[in-house]
Amino acid sequence: MTRGRPQRDEPTCVLAVRVPVALRDELDRYLDALETRVGLKASRNAIIRHALRLFLDTQPQAGRPTPPQRVREP
Repeated sequence: MTRGRPQRDEPTCVLAVRVPVALRDELDRYLDALETRVGLKASRNAIIRHALRLFLDTQPQAGRPTPPQRVREP
């Protein structure tokens, strides 16, 4: 019998993040409402991963390597 978490295609790591209790409670209320309205059971971790991915995808390319701009010659 295999034990532990299932292996994924992409390596993962653990990030410990402190959040205010009020924010955690708000997240839990959102998750409860999501399950009640939509029938989707999601975890805190899944929602946090999704929110982080959306945030990073909507940000400009800051911090990401970009090719140098070409200078046009007259």
